[in-house]
Amino acid sequence: MSFLEKVKEFLALAQETNFDIAKIYAQDPNGIYVTVLALLVVLLIIVFFIRRSAKISSAVKLVSHIQDSNDFDDYDSKLTKLATELPKRGPRLANSINAQKNDILKKELNLLKDFNIKDKISRYKQISAQYALISQNSKKYKMDDLTSYYDEKSKTLLSENLAEEINTYSLNTNFDENDVEFVNSIVSYANTTNDPEALLNPLIEQINKFSYSHNLDLFKFTKALNKDKSVQVYKNCNEKLNAVLTSQEDNISNVILSYMLENDDKEAVYSYITNLKSPTYLQDLYYNFFAKTEDIDLDLAFVANETKISSDYSNHIDCRITDNWRDLTYVNHIIKSPRVLETIGHISYRNVLERIERLEKDEETNKAISEVLKVARRAESIANEAKEIARQK
Repeated sequence: MSFLEKVKEFLALAQETNFDIAKIYAQDPNGIYVTVLALLVVLLIIVFFIRRSAKISSAVKLVSHIQDSNDFDDYDSKLTKLATELPKRGPRLANSINAQKNDILKKELNLLKDFNIKDKISRYKQISAQYALISQNSKKYKMDDLTSYYDEKSKTLLSENLAEEINTYSLNTNFDENDVEFVNSIVSYANTTNDPEALLNPLIEQINKFSYSHNLDLFKFTKALNKDKSVQVYKNCNEKLNAVLTSQEDNISNVILSYMLENDDKEAVYSYITNLKSPTYLQDLYYNFFAKTEDIDLDLAFVANETKISSDYSNHIDCRITDNWRDLTYVNHIIKSPRVLETIGHISYRNVLERIERLEKDEETNKAISEVLKVARRAESIANEAKEIARQK
């Protein structure tokens, strides 16, 4: 006998006994169990559909109220929930999302407007992934307009919207040290795309509109770039800066040169001054830097430059030698530097060499005397020890 037949038989018996449970149980105890089981199954089915309906209603309500969020993370959390609920909650939820899809996107993009470019890149990638999931999860409902909309937006959010955000950032940035992390995030993202140059070339063009020879902020920006993180931007900026420093023609501002001297980039400044061809600008640098500090190498960089300007190299070099005449290392460093001979003249140069020779002889003599004194003191100490031992015997 089938389950349904047992239920029918039980119901017939119940009518005959006027629903007297005791009589029913006495005549058909198994029927009681079967009927109770059937009622439980029905109850569970009802509960299931009630809960499902409640969840569908909750999801649909969430679609209606998601735009009330004024915080991106809250908005994103709700949209993620809708994306995961979509394949489980039926066409009603899909229709609700489809009806409000443009408003949902508009609100989400509006919440992004005050983010910095680094955070925008992260959020746009996040939204793109969500939209791709919504597109995938909506396919079961055969709603082509919903599926195609989210599929297309998952791509154009990056290729168009984010690209425009990056371009806007490039056009409105002065590029100082604080921009390095943002530029690095752009480079990192661009190098994950099929055409990195499409994003990076406009950025690099904007950077190159600033002067590498006069803009201190750009100089600091370039020095702060990292070869591994900044990649193409690092290569461009350092090549441009090195070209300026070695061009022999570009007039690098006093501000940048001073900054370099103060921040352990002295050799590049020495080289720049030594090779500068412009007499007008070299003269200007002479008035600003020559003999202004104790940095003898900076002064010698001017001396080494063959470009003719109004200067007092000879007198300054002679004074530095005279003031430090007992410092052989210092004097030798000066005398052996490029164009010092031509600057101070052969007679002065010979006098300095003779002075150096005398100092070297004096130094050798003093060293020999010092050694003799050491030996004598040691001999005296040994003699005293011998006398003490003899006395003890």
